[in-house]
Amino acid sequence: MSSSSLSSSSVGKHTLASPLCFCDVEANLRYSNTKANPGRPFLRCPKYNTKRLPYCNYFKWADSEQDIELEEKKNEVSRKTEEELQKRLSNIENKVTELLKIVDDIKKIEMVLYNISEEVRKKESVLLEREAALRHSRTLSRMYFGVFVVIFCYLYIW
Repeated sequence: MSSSSLSSSSVGKHTLASPLCFCDVEANLRYSNTKANPGRPFLRCPKYNTKRLPYCNYFKWADSEQDIELEEKKNEVSRKTEEELQKRLSNIENKVTELLKIVDDIKKIEMVLYNISEEVRKKESVLLEREAALRHSRTLSRMYFGVFVVIFCYLYIW
């Protein structure tokens, strides 16, 4: 067995777009089993080390491409997430503005109601004073009427 056959494991088709090797065949993704690069992905000609077929010497580390594609995907997701968060933030800010307007309206209504309540209290106070004055007047009227009846009866009987 050659040492190169022990240095990699094949995984089949690459999930990302695999480049073509020098034989114009889609390169296979493999993972290194060496101590220097354990588990590091690389692309190799699919004819390499199989049934003594002629093969090209195509070799390329795949993690750099994967990292770039992964970074692009992360950037895209990050951008979309940031756009979505900006939309949500804008929506929340609009709602906060609407709520602040409602709070201002409520405060204005509260002031109007307070002023009306003060006017009602003043009018109630005036009415209570008038009612007390009327009660006092009725009491005096009854007393005067009673005194008048007593005097009239006293004078009429004598």
